[in-house]
Amino acid sequence: MNGLKGRREIKHAITKADCYLLRNNLQNFMKLDPHGHDGKYLIRSVYFDNFDNKILRQKTEGFYHRDKFRARLYDYDSDFINLEKKSKRDNLTYKQKCRLSAEYERIRLGDIEWMSGDSRDLLRELYIQMTLFQIKLTTVVDYEREVFIYEYGNVRVTFDSNVKTSYRSIYFPTK
Repeated sequence: MNGLKGRREIKHAITKADCYLLRNNLQNFMKLDPHGHDGKYLIRSVYFDNFDNKILRQKTEGFYHRDKFRARLYDYDSDFINLEKKSKRDNLTYKQKCRLSAEYERIRLGDIEWMSGDSRDLLRELYIQMTLFQIKLTTVVDYEREVFIYEYGNVRVTFDSNVKTSYRSIYFPTK
């Protein structure tokens, strides 16, 4: 994918007891993510989809070639919002992102014509998806993530908890 480095993602649902045991074992040879508070941070993602849930259906039906767009912020810091495109190609996942911040509110309100001439490729691509396939902001997912990093390789283990979702409010908090 145009020089992007792909990674493998393997996701599992585990019990709280298994999470506790695994976390205690991982801390012996992995480090907590230095970007978090004790390795943890809060994430809010707002996903784009269309009236027919095209993107969600592609995921649940197991398509090996799919893309999704989301706006994401960490620890509810609305001064730093990213637009991300996550792509799946066979068994590899690729991610592209660009800073969004102030423009998020314009997109949320449907003011998108400016995106067609933006200097950022990702915003222009989102504009095409929004106009051709009628995708828009649809779903909010909030959760807490704890991250362990193996410093001798490209390995991350994440634990996501307290997951909440909404189809009604696509707002990001403001300071």
